Amino acid sequence: MRGGAGAVLYIRRACPLCFALGRLAERASRRHRVDLVETDVDVDPALLERYGSRVPVLELPGGATLSASAGARDVDEAFARAAEFLREVEWRALPGDREDDRRSSRGGLAWILRRLGLGGRRSRDRTA
Repeated sequence: MRGGAGAVLYIRRACPLCFALGRLAERASRRHRVDLVETDVDVDPALLERYGSRVPVLELPGGATLSASAGARDVDEAFARAAEFLREVEWRALPGDREDDRRSSRGGLAWILRRLGLGGRRSRDRTA
C-alpha cells in the first residue's frame, strides 16, 4: 500500500450500513493497493457536525465520494480510479524526462539503462 494518500471511510459504531460499506472498501483497498482509514465521526465534534447521521461516507483520492447505497462494483471501480489517480500523481513527482518516461514506461531494459545513464537505445551504427 502507498504511504500517506488514501481513502477515508467515515463511520459510526454499531452502524450496519457502515459495516457493509467497510467490508467492500477493505476488499477493494487491498485489491487496488490504496490505503484505507476508518474514522468514527462520533469521536470528533467537527466530523459529527459535518456528517451527523449521513454515514457511511467513503472519500477517495481523486475526489470520488461514495455513500451507503454503493454496491460492490461501484466501490471496486472507484478504488480502481483512485489507484490510477495515485499512480499519475506519483509519476508526476518523478524527476527526469517525463515524455521519454511516459513513452518508455513499458520499455523494459532499455528504459532502465537510460535511467542509469548507460544509453540503452538501439543503434544501427555499430562500429567495430
